[in-house]
Amino acid sequence: MDYKKLLWISIIILFISYAFWQFSEQKVANLDISKQINFNEVNFAWEEVKFDNDHYFNNEKFVKELNIAKFNTYQFVLYHKRESIYFPIIEKKFKAAWIPDDFKYLAVAESWLRNDALSDSNAGGIWQFIPETWTRYWLKIDKNIDERYNFEKETDAAVLYFQKLYKDFKNRTLVAASYNRWENWIQRALDDQKVTSYYDLYLNEETSRYVWRILAIKYLMINRYKIFSSNELWEQFIPPNTKDIDVNGTIDLKKWSNDSWYIYSNIKYLNPWIIWDSLPQWNWKIRTFK
Repeated sequence: MDYKKLLWISIIILFISYAFWQFSEQKVANLDISKQINFNEVNFAWEEVKFDNDHYFNNEKFVKELNIAKFNTYQFVLYHKRESIYFPIIEKKFKAAWIPDDFKYLAVAESWLRNDALSDSNAGGIWQFIPETWTRYWLKIDKNIDERYNFEKETDAAVLYFQKLYKDFKNRTLVAASYNRWENWIQRALDDQKVTSYYDLYLNEETSRYVWRILAIKYLMINRYKIFSSNELWEQFIPPNTKDIDVNGTIDLKKWSNDSWYIYSNIKYLNPWIIWDSLPQWNWKIRTFK
């Protein structure tokens, strides 16, 4: 083979190898999300998250939850798409009640913004209220209806619960942890371990990860267009154009839908709080498409 031709082939191979190495290095750097984080900006409801030497393990806890959330792209895309349906209503109710905006990320951590979510422990709705909690906050649940699946009413109940927890703890991060574990249990852990901060508590695995999961969700949602490519993030859902109709009396839902020229399946999807096909005597608000 001609010496000059061999030299040019060697140069081309070397150039390609270098370009591939550079690409690989950049790809690995992009996978390491910790390199993209300004840890000084990480907070929950304006409360400091500690990453000093006394809280050495917090760095790993946060990065772990970031990577779990980031690489579960399928789930992230879904709650990214649902955000436009639920967040505006949550934000409006929180603002009226002076609840920090960051608490909306609890709804993502609890249910991935699925209004029909139901856990093995019988926690239901976007805010995942359990039986003990729904009875305290006047959500009606019987054989006919389950108001945990009335998104607005369950959000109103969550507002009251957050307000109650803040009166107990005077600390937003402990409010979030208590939402997951139950306030009496968190208070006992604080008293037993003689600490005052969530970040100093030794807890069961679920609750020890809970606030970090919320912080990871918050960070990713705020910075989504820096972290994910445009091909990964799809367009958000457009909220449906609906109205509420006042209906007084006992309702056979199928008959009422047909008589009113509504599609029965749409009525069921828009009103997931109606368990069966009938409602007893009452002044009901039924949601329909406009």
